[in-house]
Amino acid sequence: MNIEKLQQEVNDIIQDDEKAQLVIKAVLKNKKEEEEKRKEKIVNGIRAAQNKGIVFGRPKKKIPAQFDVIYEMYENHRISSRSAAKMLGVAQSTFLKWCNEYKCSEISKTKL
Repeated sequence: MNIEKLQQEVNDIIQDDEKAQLVIKAVLKNKKEEEEKRKEKIVNGIRAAQNKGIVFGRPKKKIPAQFDVIYEMYENHRISSRSAAKMLGVAQSTFLKWCNEYKCSEISKTKL
């Protein structure tokens, strides 16, 4: 909403500047309240969906069975992360993310 344009139109209708300013303030306050209600509705809808078990976003890729073998080759510097990712049919960033998750799970297993 263009406030200057609104002010000009209200001033054209209401010749009194003080009354025009009061009308503009009321309109802007109403707009802000409506926007807050709309945002609250969206947040509540998302929470309700999540409570029902609905998952948002793209599904996670499953780590393939041959990951362990390829990961060992990568860790032993026999192949690059790019080659490993290509062998698994994923992006290099996905492979590196899986490596990080794998390392973290191995560390937590050794602590138990």
